[in-house]
Amino acid sequence: MAAFTPPESVQNEAAKAVQWIADGLAGDGFTATGRRRAQQLADGESVSEDVVRRMAAYFARHAPDRNAEGFFSGEDGFPTPGRVAWSAWGGDPGRTWADETIARLDDDGDRTGDTMTEQREMPETVYPVTARQQALYDSVEGVAELFGKFDQGMGPDGAHYVAESPFDGLACSSCLFYEGARACEVVDGDIAPEGVCKLWIIPEDLVPGVTSEGTDTPARSDMDAEYRLTENGVETPEVEHRRLADVELRMEGDTPVLDGYALVYEYRYDVAGGPEAGGFTEVISRGAAAKSAKEADVRLLVNHDGVPLARSRGGEGTLSLESDDIGLKVRAELDPSNPTVQELRSAMARGDLDQMSFAFRIPKGENRQSWSDDYTLRTIREVQLFDVSVVTYPANPATVAKLRTDEAPAEQADEPPATGRSLDVARAQAERLLKA
Repeated sequence: MAAFTPPESVQNEAAKAVQWIADGLAGDGFTATGRRRAQQLADGESVSEDVVRRMAAYFARHAPDRNAEGFFSGEDGFPTPGRVAWSAWGGDPGRTWADETIARLDDDGDRTGDTMTEQREMPETVYPVTARQQALYDSVEGVAELFGKFDQGMGPDGAHYVAESPFDGLACSSCLFYEGARACEVVDGDIAPEGVCKLWIIPEDLVPGVTSEGTDTPARSDMDAEYRLTENGVETPEVEHRRLADVELRMEGDTPVLDGYALVYEYRYDVAGGPEAGGFTEVISRGAAAKSAKEADVRLLVNHDGVPLARSRGGEGTLSLESDDIGLKVRAELDPSNPTVQELRSAMARGDLDQMSFAFRIPKGENRQSWSDDYTLRTIREVQLFDVSVVTYPANPATVAKLRTDEAPAEQADEPPATGRSLDVARAQAERLLKA
């Protein structure tokens, strides 16, 4: 397997983390494995393709940490444990190096072709996890790296894995360790997406609600995520999703082209049932996505999951994002040989996929959003984008996506109920990779 030497800028950033760790600034959740990795990068030791891909996955998962107070020099609390961990992976230079290295490998076809390489293409979840879950993730990952993966058995080194989860909604496909091709970061062997083990770490947004009596409650849609009114205002999820806009899939010669709007400005819609149900009305101000459209590395996904079909790369990629007077305009030229693109064309033609969604957060700082005095109206003035997705289940039927044809569009069906998010997608990914 090829080895890659981190450039000097990555070495320098990792060296900062090594010193911060020695000064006791890394926090209690930092693992011995993390310390060794930081030292390895600081010393300029070559790393494998697998490590480079893990670097990219880490930066993708922890990009929101950059918005925390104390992340940058001059801010109160600098450096936070999150900044120490970020630098331990090589910091911003490491993120750029890892992304560019992976892009070059994939473009050149310099791939090992083994299952592990395919798995590392799977992006990690955009759903937020708790601080406890993140510490547990890092700890278990460190144990697996130090002693090897857990086996599937019931012994002291076993994960107590079962191929079919007995718990409704708790499945390997939703776990942070699951790698999308019937494999796991920390458990050895063939892993079914519908399985589960004692090591699962599943974000709250993917866990069905359970009452104190243990009775299942309906799963939330992403428009009905938890928003709580407190004495300090409304608490919002770390990452939010909205489904508001119109998108088309059409052919330009032999190339499938997806275009339309991922969000609409100055359009009022209800969140969490609207004011009458204890929720609120929301509006995105004109130009709110302009900055992120130019700077962010946004992925085009299906159901916020799977291998990206296109990426914006801050205006340099295969996904074009433009903020105009209407909203955020999206255009992507898709690879017609990609099996997922073929499935997307079929599903949109059949009406199985007929909505577009975007994942976002509100950046830190003043005047990025405001609330009315009674907290029934939220005005968003700036969004930080994570991905835009063609989705199965509409959370807000403002507009619909359609496949452009000469025929009149079919009437929109009644909104189906929200269900588990990732199991079907994970199973389809696994089947495609196994057939490849």
